[in-house]
Amino acid sequence: MNQQLKSVLEEVIFGPLFFSILIFIPYIFLRKQKQISDPRWWGLTMPLLLLIFSSDLFYQVFSAPLKWITPVSEKKKAEAIIVASAGVHPSGAPTHSSAIRAHAAGLLYLEDWAPEILVAGGVMEPYDPPLEIKGIRLVLRGMGIPDKAILVETKSKNTHENGFAISEILSEKNIKRVLVVSHDYHLFRLVSVLQRYNLEVIPFKANRTYPHEPNDWWHQFEWENFNRLKTVAHEYVGILIYKLTNKI
Repeated sequence: MNQQLKSVLEEVIFGPLFFSILIFIPYIFLRKQKQISDPRWWGLTMPLLLLIFSSDLFYQVFSAPLKWITPVSEKKKAEAIIVASAGVHPSGAPTHSSAIRAHAAGLLYLEDWAPEILVAGGVMEPYDPPLEIKGIRLVLRGMGIPDKAILVETKSKNTHENGFAISEILSEKNIKRVLVVSHDYHLFRLVSVLQRYNLEVIPFKANRTYPHEPNDWWHQFEWENFNRLKTVAHEYVGILIYKLTNKI
């Protein structure tokens, strides 16, 4: 079996579409054996919901309002780059999302869009010092960015606290114009928080997004869509809470 065919079979067999079929087949068999007598629609509910929530179409519809309010990403000269941390593993390594944001911020620095990088919520307890080998700083140093150009803020635990802690640092440095780096889904809330501190904010999305048009029919249903839905739902809740509590 060639590698391409093997990959296709694995994607189909371990995907949500095939799993939905596996759920449905025993149901049909048991109904024919008259071992279950629930309404016909009930047996369709689980596989149908699984297909809906794992579908690319449902994700696109669910995330559309968030995309509409996401500020336009752009590159402009600034006095500093602010990058929002997305967590650190107990080992000190940045999470996948933190690494993506760190790389984007590092490239902006290397392209000379700003002379320094401020990491918001870089390393929190229980991660002990030294901070030099933990979190986003680890990625930035690996990209050749000098320590003197990196400042890690370690007090904030969420987006609202990010804004307050960073604003204090920027005020001390008399910095008003900043490039703000985060994932596109997070930019609206982060930018809205920072703008309350009278900062000129230039948003920049860390993740490179491409037109998501699955070429193969089985790619219309992916387990990864559950994670995407969770991320978007979390952001919707965050925006709602911040609106209700007058944080943005």
